Amino acid sequence: MISYNLYCKKNDMKNPWIDIENILSLIAKNPNISDLHLSSGECISYRLNWEIIREESAGKMTAEWMELILRQLFHWNPQRFDKFLWDKESDFAYIAKDETAYRVNAYLKTWRVGIVMRKIGKEAKKLEDIMFNNIANSIRENILKKKKWLYLVTWPTGSWKSTSLVAMLEEINKSRSENLITIEDPIEYVFEPKKCIVSQREIGHDTWSFANALRSAMRQDPDIIFVGEIRDKETAEAVLNLAETGHLVFSTLHTNSASHTINRFISFFPPDIQWSVAERLSDALIGIQSQVLVKSIDASTRVWIFELMLNTQSVKTNIKKRDVDQIDSIIETSNMIWMITLKQYAENLINKGIISANDVEWILNKNSTKI
Repeated sequence: MISYNLYCKKNDMKNPWIDIENILSLIAKNPNISDLHLSSGECISYRLNWEIIREESAGKMTAEWMELILRQLFHWNPQRFDKFLWDKESDFAYIAKDETAYRVNAYLKTWRVGIVMRKIGKEAKKLEDIMFNNIANSIRENILKKKKWLYLVTWPTGSWKSTSLVAMLEEINKSRSENLITIEDPIEYVFEPKKCIVSQREIGHDTWSFANALRSAMRQDPDIIFVGEIRDKETAEAVLNLAETGHLVFSTLHTNSASHTINRFISFFPPDIQWSVAERLSDALIGIQSQVLVKSIDASTRVWIFELMLNTQSVKTNIKKRDVDQIDSIIETSNMIWMITLKQYAENLINKGIISANDVEWILNKNSTKI
């Protein structure tokens, strides 16, 4: 059980396995390590590609060690630690001394501390590093050069949506002299202003909620706005309003296809206004990108598979009619090179020898007629 009265200072630490910077130094240099797992009663563990590796040499973490580590992650701020005890969980970002960024989730389990840290990295990836060149060019021409509308990046947790969005926003930061505002929970990548003015706001630190921050953003002369996640009606309404009033808006949803994303967005609203929301969304939406990570054929790294939908006239018509089941076939049979399904993208990777068909069987079993 957590010792509520334990107050530890930096000078009290002599065991290297209590020093979070020492622990992070062991994993920071390996690009294939994605997540660090720390838990009372367990060995230090990390995810190397797809496998959980246990660092047996460190022994099992004690409750006191875990409290020390968490206090370090909170920069020895007792108020943050007390709030964690009250909330029983906390999401936040941590920048290590080597400037590697981590997204941290701390939580209680049977009154003991557990921590998972996902490595974000120091530098933004280029779009070509994570997707085929023609898809990267499509996003660059059809999304990143636009002055308004809404672009959604989707998939459940663990698909590195943030990595894709950071790559897009960094291109905008380098190429457009405009005002970029991000609203995140937590901030995962710190942008250095280049051509853009950049304002990054973190939920719980700089603002109380996505909805509050979005209402405020309307008075901050924004051009581009990134909203970390759409979680409720208030945020969905604010995002839609911004896109309708001449702003380029990026956000995420935990959905796994374009059709599912459209249905999910509309479902945030009461049934009596969902038809009008569908019409508004059909006009405000510019595209939807769904993505999933799979292992490479030699299991040495992770590879993205993408679905990309752009809001063509036929897509727009089906959104207005709420006949979204037809959208999958519109993407699949489109003659435009910048629209692609998960299956089509996966088959291209298989043909190039990058991934194995066995690892994406669930994608390949989807009905499809062409690459």
